Amino acid sequence: MARNNNIERLISVITEKGPNRVFLQIPAGLKTKLVRIMELLDEKGIDVFASLDPCYGACDLKDVEAERMGCDLLVHVGHTKFCESDRIDVVYFPWMHMNTDPVQVIGESLADLEDYRRIGIVASVNFLPVVEETEEFLKSKNFDVFVGESSSMERGQIIGCDVSSALSIEEDVDCYLYLGSGIFHPLGLGLETSKPIFRLDFEEGRIKRMDFDKFQRQRIIAVERAKDAEKFGILVSTKKCQSEPEVALSLKEMLTDLGKEAHIFTMDMVTKDKLEGLDLDCLVNAACPRIAIENRTSFGIPILNVDELQKAVENQNFNKL
Repeated sequence: MARNNNIERLISVITEKGPNRVFLQIPAGLKTKLVRIMELLDEKGIDVFASLDPCYGACDLKDVEAERMGCDLLVHVGHTKFCESDRIDVVYFPWMHMNTDPVQVIGESLADLEDYRRIGIVASVNFLPVVEETEEFLKSKNFDVFVGESSSMERGQIIGCDVSSALSIEEDVDCYLYLGSGIFHPLGLGLETSKPIFRLDFEEGRIKRMDFDKFQRQRIIAVERAKDAEKFGILVSTKKCQSEPEVALSLKEMLTDLGKEAHIFTMDMVTKDKLEGLDLDCLVNAACPRIAIENRTSFGIPILNVDELQKAVENQNFNKL
């Protein structure tokens, strides 16, 4: 497998677009590379504005800010294409972990998978280059291997709010093997399937079975507490690709039909402190689902994602007042 240099590839992609002024968005984990990238672009005669605001994902596209700085190209590093902009030309540049070798880790941990003969491989965008390598190795060890596909993701790719590629092979597999770091991406899958999920932990050099029971319990408790709520706050993000005003309005109508009181609140980044002082019994998160999934207990009152509220209403867990 080719082991290309990410910085060299990034500079090449940018210069091929021929911009005069570039706006860079880069995730916190790559900030140590930022000055070097800017130095190389300076050498090419390209003016660079680099955002130091948090970059939460492919949906967090700062095209308004880029336009305001007079840039003619927005470069969003670390993610695959998620949304379009009608303001500025956008390049999504995935940052690949090219030097990761899954074969050695899997080879030393095959005993952890011996009870599962049909394995589905899923990965975060940064680890997509090692999907095929992992697939071929497992096949050589007589596992049946499946890699899902979807119209919205690359082959095998999942993100926390889109696990469709993984669910496309759910009936074919005994378990999933996730290639990536962190828990948000596989957690999104863990809340949608009962199949075991293992993570290839490159730092510790082993395969670990992931446990999402805590998050499942938190969801159940939140739905149960929300049943008695009367005043709901619907949270809408103003981030480029998270903004769902029509969804918020439909949720308000649904809650009103149940005899509840509902109000819509907007903000760029959803945080607990912005909600302090509001007389509310329950929150409905119409922004990034990660807010509710990973921080369920942080808000002091129950918080549900849109799909959780909709399922609760469909299952008649919410009765009309």
